[in-house]
Amino acid sequence: MLSKSRLKFLMVGVGCVMMGWMVTSSLDASNSDNFADIDQTYHASPGNVLNDPSGFGTGLSKAELPAGVIGDSLPEDQPEDLSFDLEKSPTISGALAELHSAVKDKLHSLNPYHRPQLAQAIGKAANATATQQTQPTNTAAILPGEHVLDGLSDEERLGARTRIGKCTILFYGNSAWERAIRTHERHDREHGYRLHILRQQLLDDVWSKPAYILSLLLRELAKPESERLEWLLWVDADTVLLNPHIPIDVFLPPPDSEFEDIHLVYSNDWNGLNNGVFPVRVNQWAVNLFSAIVSYRHYRPEDQLVFRDQSAMDNLLHHPTFAPHVVQAPQRWFNAYQGEHNETLAPFQLRRGDFLVHFAGIPNREERMIHWLNRAEQHLDDWEVPLKSTSYPQEARDFWAEQSSLRKAKKEESASKRLKVQELIVKVEQRLGDYGERLGPDHREAIEKQKEELKSLVNDGERSNDLDAITQLASKLEEATQPLVSAIADAQKVMLNSAHEAIFGGEKDLLEGGFNNGGVGDQDLESISSKVKILKDLVMVPQEQWNRHDILVASEALTEARAKWKAKVDAAEAERQRAEEERRKKAKEFIELQAQLQAEADSNKAAAVDTAKSEPAAVSNKASAADAEKSEPVAAVDTAAGSP
Repeated sequence: MLSKSRLKFLMVGVGCVMMGWMVTSSLDASNSDNFADIDQTYHASPGNVLNDPSGFGTGLSKAELPAGVIGDSLPEDQPEDLSFDLEKSPTISGALAELHSAVKDKLHSLNPYHRPQLAQAIGKAANATATQQTQPTNTAAILPGEHVLDGLSDEERLGARTRIGKCTILFYGNSAWERAIRTHERHDREHGYRLHILRQQLLDDVWSKPAYILSLLLRELAKPESERLEWLLWVDADTVLLNPHIPIDVFLPPPDSEFEDIHLVYSNDWNGLNNGVFPVRVNQWAVNLFSAIVSYRHYRPEDQLVFRDQSAMDNLLHHPTFAPHVVQAPQRWFNAYQGEHNETLAPFQLRRGDFLVHFAGIPNREERMIHWLNRAEQHLDDWEVPLKSTSYPQEARDFWAEQSSLRKAKKEESASKRLKVQELIVKVEQRLGDYGERLGPDHREAIEKQKEELKSLVNDGERSNDLDAITQLASKLEEATQPLVSAIADAQKVMLNSAHEAIFGGEKDLLEGGFNNGGVGDQDLESISSKVKILKDLVMVPQEQWNRHDILVASEALTEARAKWKAKVDAAEAERQRAEEERRKKAKEFIELQAQLQAEADSNKAAAVDTAKSEPAAVSNKASAADAEKSEPVAAVDTAAGSP
């Protein structure tokens, strides 16, 4: 007895078959697809250039075929004339496939650029990698020439979400390359991965690779977030998967950790980046990266791309925009090379139980691939080792722990560097404010420009951890400030002379005021002493640490203190001189008075003497007068006697 759910499912299936049979009969796709007219072989190797939209995906004649990825001709084991049995026994999946193809062709007929091509169908059949393929879910707008192999069956896909997908490109794959692709089938089934294979070119040369990755990213981002892939693992077609028990998750950043900002994990070899195998997160950052890779040669034509798209990717991964979000993993993890011996301990070489081996740029590639393909297809236990028995889990733990330590150290270094740069910016701004008037307008403008660029970088959240860019701009700013440094040196000489004069004058005032000899107590002298000490401390530091404003303020304060003290001293001196003058005046007056008194005394004494002398003289005079009177008759007689 069938349950109701199974009976319902069976009825839906029978209904779909009947409807498909009726629709395909009515559409009669044979009228539009004339297989007999097609005489071209599908070609999808690099170098084809589209001339118009209608030529997309069409085949070329054999004479027009350029060199393919693995040679300039068809592989030896692929015959030139391909014939396919287009008749199939009727099955449910076949009827649904025919229904999809017929409806798709009819709908495409509304597009003026679309023309049904058998070459596309032949190419798909010729490049098929599995006898049974299932149409994957959540895969919108699959490109012409693209195959998508889902690792989950129809029943397993119900309610399941594919978190990781894989992608590759294979043009003109011979048996070795096709076998290499098939080594992924068991791995995809075991872990539920979806494999996208592009079998025709999108751009010229090797640029189809980044273009295809970009197209997958855009398709996934167009889906609801709950349905899209979280990671894509790119694998070159010359890789052989050896251990299907290794999940891709082991190589990815730990979920819900500090590494949520890591969007791509890459590995290097002796030539630098090797992008043969790498996981990339499905997000806007990845779209920006691969858009830049695809357009790189057009916007940077002067750059020498030795390894073409790989060199472009390498350059961009070092760009400040992308560098903080990538991490370099050990090459052996997912990009191992074969060695001379299987058990070598070289870091880049394959060991038993490892994930895969990559045959990048080696001679006799197909011969070596076949050797390892034979080993992979035997599914030997010593190579297909369970994950827990490999070194991957411990290596991954150690690796991310080391990255965490490096990240912490880098953050500390970045913080220290940013602090120094901010101090440099403040110092330059201060010096410009103090000495900018001594510069010409050109020099000042150059300093302002470099300062603003550095300030913008330090304050930019995305680029603030770019130590190289910060160091470079800081060096440019220091170089631009050389004229300012010269102007500061000249100004500091003048300022130093002025400070020295103020200090020497202050110390002289202290010495003359007796401050060092017990003269403490005078507030003006104490003020001079403290200001002399402050100014000394300011000028005793290295000149590059001088603060012009503080030195000028200290010098002015000392000068004012000295002026105040000098005014006080001058006032005291003036008072002393006034007192001295008053004393002298009084002394002079005293002396004059004393002299006057002495003169008066002398005068009185002289008068007394004169009086004393005058009394005998009067008596004498009286006697003399009497004598004279007596002598007058005699004289008269004599005179008379003597006259003739």
